[in-house]
Amino acid sequence: MGIKNTLSVYFVKWITKLGFAGLFILTLNIGFVTWGINHHFFLPANEPIKKAEKIQSKVESANYIDPSIIPPELDYTIFNKQTNKIVKSNMSSRNKQRSIEAYLHPSKDRMSSFIRYDSRYESILIHYSLKIQFANIELRKVFPNPGVWISVFSILIYCVYLVWNIRSFSRIIVQENQKLIQVARKIKERDLNIEFPRVRFNEYKDVMGAMESLSEALVKSIQKEIEITNSKSEQISYLIHDIKIPLTVIKGNIELLEAMADEDEKESFRDVMNAIQQIEGYIQEVIDINLDNKQDNTNMEEVSVTDFLCKLEAEVKSLGNNIIVEDWTHKEASLYIDVILLSRAINNIVLNGIERTPPHEKVQMIVKQDKDRIQFVIIDQGPGFSEEALQKGTELFYTENFGRTNNSHYGLGLTFTEKVIKQHNGRMKLRNNANNSGEVLVELPILLRKG
Repeated sequence: MGIKNTLSVYFVKWITKLGFAGLFILTLNIGFVTWGINHHFFLPANEPIKKAEKIQSKVESANYIDPSIIPPELDYTIFNKQTNKIVKSNMSSRNKQRSIEAYLHPSKDRMSSFIRYDSRYESILIHYSLKIQFANIELRKVFPNPGVWISVFSILIYCVYLVWNIRSFSRIIVQENQKLIQVARKIKERDLNIEFPRVRFNEYKDVMGAMESLSEALVKSIQKEIEITNSKSEQISYLIHDIKIPLTVIKGNIELLEAMADEDEKESFRDVMNAIQQIEGYIQEVIDINLDNKQDNTNMEEVSVTDFLCKLEAEVKSLGNNIIVEDWTHKEASLYIDVILLSRAINNIVLNGIERTPPHEKVQMIVKQDKDRIQFVIIDQGPGFSEEALQKGTELFYTENFGRTNNSHYGLGLTFTEKVIKQHNGRMKLRNNANNSGEVLVELPILLRKG
């Protein structure tokens, strides 16, 4: 891949480019000042001193100072020696005040930027500074220090260029990072149709290569998982078929024997038939969970929340006398659901709560709604879910009744319920509340009625 495509080399090139840009701007400034001096647009830093030296002898040999001999490039103030008043000046007001102070109270500090020549009756103070100045008097008064303005303007240009380059550099890094993030997100979502984009730097190529290897491993893992699931489904289907045939034979014979038995024996036969019906219910639960065509057979329709809750509340309360239903929903909302399937799924949760709740306690079902979701919160009064149950509660055949002494609970209800909730684009969560009682949250999307 070569070292030239590394991020560190690109960064060094970027820094070098910024350095050359700074040197270019500096060279441009020097060239501009040199051009200005050559074309008499600027005065060199020592120009006032040179001009002043040329008129020194004329000033000192005269009685009065003739302003016409003073070059226009010089800033000066002429004083009358007897009155100490200004005879003439072309200085700015600030420099004129400084020249008065220097003339009346001469000291090394005050005279540091002035040259003084004396004629017989007058004195002249010529202002100088070791910096470039505009040759034009008016420009010199308005902009006494053009070097500062040139420097500020150059720094401003360089800062704009620097900010533009930083944004460009950061945009490249963000784009490269986004490519990795998108691939990582698809791997997380177990998306098998991943396109691996080309990246610019070797460091990112290494990461992308690792992600490609991870994706290949994911594909193999998912394919193996599908094979295992298909094999498992097939084996369960065969097992169910093998169980149903002898069960049908047994059921038929029991019905025949029951018809010929006396009243005492019929009670025993009814117990056997109830046990057979429990087995059939168990088999039907396995079929519902195992077959993948369940989603295709759903009867989805738009139903108002009010209508669905009326039906659901009637069904839930028929399950026992210790159930409280609280409705906090808005009447204008509606759901797109399979009413029978969803009712059965929620009933499974309520039955679970009844099993976990002591007879003298109540099971709560709270229904509430926000802007785009409806929530069913089923709260039991039992000891709460164990840590294992919170993790595995919806897994197939999982039950906290390890001895399976309760024949009505096979570890299938929550598995079936979660599958139905997902078919309705919702989610289900097991949790314990502040009172350490078990809660099951079911959340479903709602449709808001138009108009």
